[in-house]
Amino acid sequence: MVRDETGAAALLTHPLLRRLPEEERSRVVASGVGRVLAKGEILFHEGGRAEAMYIVLAGRIKLVRYSPRGKELLLHLARPGDSFAEAALFGPGTYPATAEAVEDSRLWGLPRERLLEEFRRSPELGLSMVASLSMWTRRLASKLELLTQRRVEERLAIYLLGRAGGRPLEAGAVLRLPEAKQLIAAQCGTAPEVLSRTLRRLEDDGVLSSAGEIITIHDPTALQALAERIDEPHTDSQRGWT
Repeated sequence: MVRDETGAAALLTHPLLRRLPEEERSRVVASGVGRVLAKGEILFHEGGRAEAMYIVLAGRIKLVRYSPRGKELLLHLARPGDSFAEAALFGPGTYPATAEAVEDSRLWGLPRERLLEEFRRSPELGLSMVASLSMWTRRLASKLELLTQRRVEERLAIYLLGRAGGRPLEAGAVLRLPEAKQLIAAQCGTAPEVLSRTLRRLEDDGVLSSAGEIITIHDPTALQALAERIDEPHTDSQRGWT
């Protein structure tokens, strides 16, 4: 059970639960269990038996898959308020990815048996779960489009604009990168050395400058154009961005 008041309050207003009557919300929250993970700790492994779905209360959890050669593919970086592993509780009943704490994290988990029990009691919870699964489908489709249809500098532009939180950027705007470059590269679907070369190319083009975790935007129009560009499908090696 989640005992800290801040975590419980966040759960009561979470999209999965906020449509439920107050009494049902409180019952579902009380049915869950709290988890604390240290940085680098594995929550579950790909192919493992799916035992619960989770909501991040604090910290970050990366969901990854590995190629036969051990290359890591980042599917999603779950931040506070994000839920994950809902779909794994149905169908084959195994986790399709590995979940690892990027930093010290706190989670709330709802065991599969309790979730199914709550479904029987509350059709509203089932509808909320369908909405959550639909969001995951759109998210994975966007990830696929990003990795197969966009060049690395376009992916980086999308990432940087996302860090701006939707606010318009002006020349001289400063962005602080919240993550290590290795993790940023993973979110952009590339290697750290490729990310570094891409940053240098954008610096040479006068789009931005970087100093450690600080990115200064010099040409926000060019950055926006990169994020919005849609070209014919191509590989990065064809454009010299590998």
